[in-house]
Amino acid sequence: MPHNRAVDPDQRSNAKSPNGTVTRVRWWRRFGTLVTAGVVLYVIVGGVLLLKVPDRLLANWFPDLTSQERAAFLGPATTAVLFALGGTIALVGVGLSLSRHRQELEAAARDRERLHDDREREQARRDEVDAQRRIETERALRERFVTTVKLLSDTAPVNRQAALFALGALADDWDAFGKSDEVQVCIEVLTGYLRAPRSDEMLGPLSEEEHDQLDPSERREAQRTTPQEVSVKQAGYAVIRTHLREDGPARWHNRVLNLAGAHIDFTVDLSLTTIANGGAVILAEAKITNRGAVYLSGATITDRGSVNLTGATITNGGYVLLASATITNRGSVSLDFASVTNGGVVNVDNTTITNSGTINFSDATITDRGYANLDFAKVTNGGWVTRPDGTRRPPIKPR
Repeated sequence: MPHNRAVDPDQRSNAKSPNGTVTRVRWWRRFGTLVTAGVVLYVIVGGVLLLKVPDRLLANWFPDLTSQERAAFLGPATTAVLFALGGTIALVGVGLSLSRHRQELEAAARDRERLHDDREREQARRDEVDAQRRIETERALRERFVTTVKLLSDTAPVNRQAALFALGALADDWDAFGKSDEVQVCIEVLTGYLRAPRSDEMLGPLSEEEHDQLDPSERREAQRTTPQEVSVKQAGYAVIRTHLREDGPARWHNRVLNLAGAHIDFTVDLSLTTIANGGAVILAEAKITNRGAVYLSGATITDRGSVNLTGATITNGGYVLLASATITNRGSVSLDFASVTNGGVVNVDNTTITNSGTINFSDATITDRGYANLDFAKVTNGGWVTRPDGTRRPPIKPR
């Protein structure tokens, strides 16, 4: 049963050539043919009208005219018909122009819509590529993290050292990627290694004299960290120092660096660093001993930044240096309940404590050649130092 089917205008314009191939006739060619035919027809009709209409118009308008009089008026009548034909041509021309202008406007609107669609498709494609790139980048960063964490448990010290440097670089890449929480994860892994209890492989043996003089419960704490492990841990602290300095790659000045309970019997250099905007270096309950040292000289502790040494043990020549530091704008250094004994030293010489900056020694124990030096410290504009006995003015001497 025959049925109606929509026919593509381009298909309707197809015609077979003599050799059997199908040729497509362009619409504008058909339009040109129609216009040419219309012009020819108009010329023919116009010629007929010029021949017939003027005489008939005069016969209708002036039926009483003689043939000679009608001939005299035939020229003006013909002119009137020509004007009428010209006016018709002008109206047709205006109509065609308006039609063409409308078609051009519609074509321009279609082009704009097509351009808009193309731009949307291109933007969608770019967004898709960017999303895929972010997925791949994040996957690569997570794979790097897993590999780095595995290296931290490697038996070779050089591999653990490389892992700590890699964690710093990975944190920078997460920061550039816009994942602030992942930066903190890298920091937690790095500081977790630095504060973790030392394994047997990380400890050097005691001398016979030391072994005999110490109680069994004291011997492990008295053992020094091996030089190989010292180089590993100093690499981790170097990463922290780099990121706490003003010219660091990605500043950690407002990050929490939890090093509580760390055993430090070597030099930790955190000098010229900035701890600010709620950032904190937490060394609570840390053991700074056997000539171990924490250098914070020239540090700036400001805008609620803090160095927390609450309950720390600074002994056997242990040393905390805060000389020439600036503690300001609610920045604080806490040595509450700290134990500074057996030649341990806290040096706050020439430090500026101002604008509600604080150093707290509340309930600290400073004895047995322990010493806290605040000579030449500048305590101004609401800055204050809490001494072990609760008073608020330097200097603090052994008691």
